[in-house]
Amino acid sequence: MLSQAGELLAGTLDRRRLAALAAQLIVPRLADWVAIYPPTDHSNVSTPAAPEHVWHREERRLDDLRAALAGWQPPEGEINHIGGVWPVAVASPFGVALPIPLAARGVSLGTLVLGGPGKGGFGGQTLTLAVELAARISAALDNARLYAEQLEIVRALQRSLLPPLLPQIEGLDIGVVYEAASNSDGVHVGGDFYDVFPITPKVWGFAVGDVCGTGPEAAALTGLARHSLRLLAREGRSPVSVVERLNQAVLEEGELAGDAGRFITLLYGEVEPRPDGSAQLVMVCAGHPLPLILRQDGTVRAAANPQALLGVLPEPSLYAEDVELRPGEVLLVYTDGASERRNGRLMLGDEGVAAALAGCSGMTAPGVVARVRQAVADFGSSGTRDDLALLAVRAYKS
Repeated sequence: MLSQAGELLAGTLDRRRLAALAAQLIVPRLADWVAIYPPTDHSNVSTPAAPEHVWHREERRLDDLRAALAGWQPPEGEINHIGGVWPVAVASPFGVALPIPLAARGVSLGTLVLGGPGKGGFGGQTLTLAVELAARISAALDNARLYAEQLEIVRALQRSLLPPLLPQIEGLDIGVVYEAASNSDGVHVGGDFYDVFPITPKVWGFAVGDVCGTGPEAAALTGLARHSLRLLAREGRSPVSVVERLNQAVLEEGELAGDAGRFITLLYGEVEPRPDGSAQLVMVCAGHPLPLILRQDGTVRAAANPQALLGVLPEPSLYAEDVELRPGEVLLVYTDGASERRNGRLMLGDEGVAAALAGCSGMTAPGVVARVRQAVADFGSSGTRDDLALLAVRAYKS
């Protein structure tokens, strides 16, 4: 039983599922019913905690058991019993119960309550087995707790690397899609990023980038890139100067960290909407997939030429490119999570992204990125294997 318990409990990091598995292991082998309580919230002593999971060997009695335990709390900590051993059975609204504290590494993880013992009662081998099983449940719950904390840290870090809201810009319609890559454990900080921010009252900066790798190192570089772009652009530098200075910062960061293998692909641009509904763009495409323009006649073409990526050369030859968006035309910037989407040996490619964009005539910017994102998802049969960022900018007459 302990061997089976170890295998089953190691198969999940979800606390609710662990509680359900633990109940199925215990009932009916060791007890007629089981209840698992969360750790006590001492900040709110007026409201007793309800059990997280309750199970009875007779399913028809489950509702009655829940109702009986609604206002009952198991004793906290180890129960002192003169002349006896810990743990000892106590009275509950549903008969004799054996509460066993769940804890690991000095952290309380709740209470396991076994109820309705068999003929032998809670003693001898049953007691020994129950205590040993509770230790295994505690270890599994502790792993789940640590995983949940790590996941929340990752999600908070990911949120900090992306702008909280898209700005409202008169004459420009903006749409964004961002998806971090899926992996086996769900703990992942994406390397893709995007940003849209004001530079002057009339000019706005925008960027889509892809940091080599994932994890904390990539996150640090993502944060450096995004915040550096804002600071450098607001100093009045030209787009080329902004990207050149960011390249120096990436190289310096690699030297300080002792890791010169980090680099960034980046599309950085500045856009100024005009009263006639058009928009003037200036862009630098540093090693990034080329941005695409959907013209008024439904044709799609590349809006820039490829240049050196950042973090490799100390003095790359970078230059800016001017592009005009006429009213109703759309600029789409994407990361290789779109173009390198695979279905077996086939890859969507830049041509596939362009074909998806060609079917978006007359759509809003949010509609464009939603349509392209769906085309990417439909092409591959599996979940997202790489980060995906899409940014669409549509010019219109307000």
